[in-house]
Amino acid sequence: MGEHHDTNLPGAGAEELASRASRRAARLRHDQAMGHGADAAVDEQLRQAERRLRTYSQGAEGERLVAQALGFLERYGWVALHDVHWPGRPKANIDHIAVGPGGIVVIDAKNWTGDVVVRDGVLRQNGYSRERETTSAATATSAVASRVAAMHRSAVVPVLCLVAQDVEPVVLGQTTVVGRSGLAAHLVSLPVRLTAYEVADVARFLASDLGGPRSPEVLTSADLATQTLARAGFTVTTPVAPRRVPGRSRATSTVRQQGPRTRTSAPTSTRRGKRQRVGPLLLRLTLGIALVLSLPYSLPWLAETVGPVLGSLVVPEVPTQQPTEQP
Repeated sequence: MGEHHDTNLPGAGAEELASRASRRAARLRHDQAMGHGADAAVDEQLRQAERRLRTYSQGAEGERLVAQALGFLERYGWVALHDVHWPGRPKANIDHIAVGPGGIVVIDAKNWTGDVVVRDGVLRQNGYSRERETTSAATATSAVASRVAAMHRSAVVPVLCLVAQDVEPVVLGQTTVVGRSGLAAHLVSLPVRLTAYEVADVARFLASDLGGPRSPEVLTSADLATQTLARAGFTVTTPVAPRRVPGRSRATSTVRQQGPRTRTSAPTSTRRGKRQRVGPLLLRLTLGIALVLSLPYSLPWLAETVGPVLGSLVVPEVPTQQPTEQP
């Protein structure tokens, strides 16, 4: 996967990079012939430019060969897209996307040389691990899956296609590694995930979404929900975040946005007056409770002390005389 090119032809991005490397190599050869710069520095830059030229040229040729293999799948209901945008990465491209009954397959073509094998669950080229390339294919697949409808996300799968090696399909992590000669058979053998109408709809959408002049963004679940509602005819409004004034702290901005606070407590003078009225009430209540508790002990003393005094104050009752009867 290299840089995106607007023509959407197989290998166009890699071909553009190879063209740039070729022009740079030509300039360095001219500088070398004219004696400009240090000879050692120019020689090293020239070697790097020629190495990039070979790499990009091989990559472009490999993408064209893979596109040719995908062309045989049209009779089986597959649609192939080439050199499309990598969502969220404006300077990167995706080599191929095949949409068919077996799902949405994101294909990364690798035209490697040397000894390429899968050993102990790791893809290796000349003994060096290429796990980063298999992970990159899975990452590109996740980016593409974020652009399609939720019902089709599980149908998006990654494939790393080895152009020059005959390798049987093997799954490494999330990515299937397969040789170019077995790519078509592998895609046809996938279980059916999409109907013919869904294939046409998804291929049309991805061609427009990923084949335009700009790289689309990676969508979140909230973005997909918003798009679904918009397509259904609902009006979706996005809340606008308040603008912050430069030089003003976040705390100050928050207070200004919320407005002045409303006083919920009483003034200080009112609270002080309430405390002054409550004090005497508590004193009286305490004295009353103490009096009630002391009554059982004070009643005998009151009877002995106050009783005689009260008895002396009582006026004795005078008996009334009965009238005497005269003889």
